[in-house]
Amino acid sequence: MKFSFVSLRLKSLYIYVFIILIFQLIIRYPYIIENYYSNLVYNNVSYLIILFFNKFQFSLGDLLYIFIPIVIFFKLKKTNTRRKNINICLQFLLGVYIFFNIQWGLNYHRVPLQEKLTITKNYSLNQLKKTTLYFINKTNKIHEKISENDSISVKFDNDLILESLLSIKNSSYNKNQKLNRTIKKSLFSLPLSYMGFSGYINPFTIEAHFNTNIAKLNIPTTICHEIAHQLGYSAENEANYISIEATLNSKNEYVNYSGSTFALKYLLNEMYLNDKKVFDELIKKVNVGVLKNYKEASDEWKKYKNPLEKYFKKSYDIYLKVNNQTKGIKTYNLVVDLLVNKYPNQES
Repeated sequence: MKFSFVSLRLKSLYIYVFIILIFQLIIRYPYIIENYYSNLVYNNVSYLIILFFNKFQFSLGDLLYIFIPIVIFFKLKKTNTRRKNINICLQFLLGVYIFFNIQWGLNYHRVPLQEKLTITKNYSLNQLKKTTLYFINKTNKIHEKISENDSISVKFDNDLILESLLSIKNSSYNKNQKLNRTIKKSLFSLPLSYMGFSGYINPFTIEAHFNTNIAKLNIPTTICHEIAHQLGYSAENEANYISIEATLNSKNEYVNYSGSTFALKYLLNEMYLNDKKVFDELIKKVNVGVLKNYKEASDEWKKYKNPLEKYFKKSYDIYLKVNNQTKGIKTYNLVVDLLVNKYPNQES
């Protein structure tokens, strides 16, 4: 009986390893993942999963994060040998890795959005400047519409959650228009604030969450970013781009403002890194009220600043690199490539 039990565990490990080897083979072919996983399997299966979890106002995924470690702890406590404990932990970790990839993670290896949009990776400093100017003018115009004057920051008195969800629902990247997508308030908002994160998607339940402590300016773009992940766009720069596109196309000007300031911030940061003189020239063109909104949002984050944040960011950086995001946490900034290749010639 003991031999059979050990043999069963070994067989399970062999099966896990075999499945992982298949994953390693498949991820070498992005077009297979794009056509057969992302657009077929994930698109249809995620629809049913999201439909089910939408029935709950609270996050079942967050509860799983709390209770599964407790269950594992008591399971390990019951075993008598270190060898069994190692075996249990190994099987659990391999099982989580496999489930993660089947449920959502393989989307990290689909055809890059940049390639599908036939966008070139290189752009000139002049193109970057033109795109930044475009968004400065766009942001200033929206700001002047919804603020008393150009020196006062925009006040977000309305709840923009439903408007933000509507904007991403109407996005061309959303293939299931019938599904009313939802965003859930994270049970871990306080820890997330200290870690420096605005939101996340649970890859096991595919529930999207946002940190309730973030500045209201950032709520629409955060919601659309996390729903973009839910749509199967795992790469951070792609989720940023889809978020910007969705919020800019919204009929709500406050949602537009969130998207425009979000894009402008990335462009200004990139300009600062490339040419500080041009940056100094451009930043003077931004409405004082817009700069005040940036400061208010920054001040919200400063409340939670702590020495451990950089270690959490480093851990996430490693996670992204393991999952085909070679630039790690800098992948977020690659949204500039997508923006510059679309907007440099547009009229403001």
